[in-house]
Amino acid sequence: MASKYRWTDTQGRQTVKEIVRKLIPQWPNGLYSYQEDIILRVLDGQDVLCCVSTGGGKSAMFAVPIIVLREMNRNSHLYPSLPTRAKPVGIVITPTKGLAWNIVYELEKLSVPAFAYCHETVTDARKNKRDLVKIIRECNTYGVICVDPEHLHDKAWRSITASDTFRANAVYGCLDEVHLVNEWGASFRPLFKRVGAFFRGRLPSTISVMGLSATLQPGAPTDSICKSLGFSGNDFYLLRLSNERPNTQFIMEALVNGVGSTEFPQLLPYLNSGRKGIIHCVAIDDLFRVYMYLWNSLPEGLHRLRRIRTYHSIRTSDYNKETIRLLEDDPMCQVVIATIAFANGVHAPSLLDSYSIGIPDPDALNQQGGRAGRRLDIPARAFAFYQPSMLLDAIKQLGLPLPTTSRRQKPAANTDTTHPEKKTKPMDHSKALLLTEKTCYMAVWNRIYQNPPLSTTTLDCIAAKRPLPCSLCAKRANITLSFPSPPLPDRVVLPPFTPSAGTQPIVLSASEKKLQLKKKERELASTELAEFGNKLRLAEQRRSANIHRPKSSYFPVSISTLILDKLLSIDSVQSLSELVQPWIFAAAHIFTLYDVILDLQSTIRSDREAARLKKNAKHHNKSKPRRKSKKKKKVVDSSESEEMEEVEVEESEVEHEAASSGDDQGRRRSSPVPPPAKRARRSTSSASLSNYGNQPAE
Repeated sequence: MASKYRWTDTQGRQTVKEIVRKLIPQWPNGLYSYQEDIILRVLDGQDVLCCVSTGGGKSAMFAVPIIVLREMNRNSHLYPSLPTRAKPVGIVITPTKGLAWNIVYELEKLSVPAFAYCHETVTDARKNKRDLVKIIRECNTYGVICVDPEHLHDKAWRSITASDTFRANAVYGCLDEVHLVNEWGASFRPLFKRVGAFFRGRLPSTISVMGLSATLQPGAPTDSICKSLGFSGNDFYLLRLSNERPNTQFIMEALVNGVGSTEFPQLLPYLNSGRKGIIHCVAIDDLFRVYMYLWNSLPEGLHRLRRIRTYHSIRTSDYNKETIRLLEDDPMCQVVIATIAFANGVHAPSLLDSYSIGIPDPDALNQQGGRAGRRLDIPARAFAFYQPSMLLDAIKQLGLPLPTTSRRQKPAANTDTTHPEKKTKPMDHSKALLLTEKTCYMAVWNRIYQNPPLSTTTLDCIAAKRPLPCSLCAKRANITLSFPSPPLPDRVVLPPFTPSAGTQPIVLSASEKKLQLKKKERELASTELAEFGNKLRLAEQRRSANIHRPKSSYFPVSISTLILDKLLSIDSVQSLSELVQPWIFAAAHIFTLYDVILDLQSTIRSDREAARLKKNAKHHNKSKPRRKSKKKKKVVDSSESEEMEEVEVEESEVEHEAASSGDDQGRRRSSPVPPPAKRARRSTSSASLSNYGNQPAE
């Protein structure tokens, strides 16, 4: 029988409110009005593109439709005649396993059975002889299926979406973090761009296609997403709200050391506040360097294993899930160092501070900052540490005047077509605007995302009366903000981070010097470790779990450097394990690596002993008294005698010149031609660029 009403009618809206109030008591205030609008349209099968801030409740938009329809089927007599499904199921496309697990965890809190379809769960089902395709196709077990774009194009999903039962019960196809279609779909993960084609080609036309994001810029980026998902004209509903987060202060600082440094002292004062924070790194190597710096900045002890955790795609799903759990449950777990995986949708309410080492494009930076401050009653901070060279590139790209201490004459245009200059990819325009801003960072953010109402959002923090002014406005207005840490339980003490010994000059004893590798020894050991890393990579990359693993992550340079620094001190598998604790393949390959190290130690010590014996023998020969012996007369012809005399004369002249040059050191130059004057080096100083944002706007 055809439904009497549509969900967007008054009866439908009232039904959704009633069911949410009845089944989700943890939401005492119910849904926001914009959430209701989206959910009603999804239930009616309308396409939706939703852009709201991180922490704005986007997950409710794919959870509530399933909750409502399941309740309608259980108690249909209590509700009006509205469109429904017998076994409602939704598909959520997730960019990372971490986000998929997080969605499953949050949905289970709402009594919605959900499943993360990824390599681990597929492998586990195969081992336990569970037919996942059949289970999903029948729609009896799960209400929401999370799957990545790569698995979506497997034969299994062609079979699932060909099932009449599945097609009849599908409610929506949702692409979470939809902005990644532009960011990752171009080259990194091209199958992101085919998600829209899958929805349109493999699912019924009556279902809702939904895109969700907190960082989708208007204009060309939004147009590209609409084209990819098949949205056009008035056939879809676009909701764009402000993604500004009033409870988070945005702070930008110039890095004292580069992103590739091994020391990050700027982090320590903030971390010593005791607030829980997430440090975002662009690459695995960066992550390991930050980890080791913080590790060495803490006193020795097992507490370091609890205090600092890493989170990235190379870690197992169980380890990453445990990290999120510890953030919430363990007061000693304070710092998580993560790659981009953490920045895309993982929800950890206890995080109060976010630190970005190096500045990505604004969408990614906004996502990273949005990991902190999910609890609106506690002020949060989002730090962005930029390289001075990046600021200089932004200044040049926008054609702005260079800082006074770094002005230099621009080179003439390159007219030589035979040797054209190397073209570099231009910086994202909005990123350049943010880096070069001198008045208010929040005003720039709001202009980039066109956050309404522009008449207010584009004012500086002081004029707009923001509770947490950005670092530019706070400094200009001489405002000092306080960011206290929540109280710790009794008997829980967090030792302070202090600059590690590596930041101070080290005076080694004679015994310690013997344990340091010489240049040639280090080169030899580095070559052997690199060969070990290559063999490990060739062995591990055959595993399906490592298909997309970056080459540098198998045996990172940072781990190799740690071993080289301590090579002759490693005396057991245990000491090696403690040294390479962050290495993801340690458990499987620690013994093989230890064998390589033992061989290197044996070779180096043997070479040193041989060199010592050779040196002693040479010294012994020199110290022997010369014995007088009868010289045999040697007959030489006149030509040989002349040649020997010439050699002796040349050698004496060379010795005389060397002696005279040594005596002439410090004397005035006798040449009448003066030496060329040294040109003063003009370069962009870090200090001038770090203060660029503090100069008055022209």
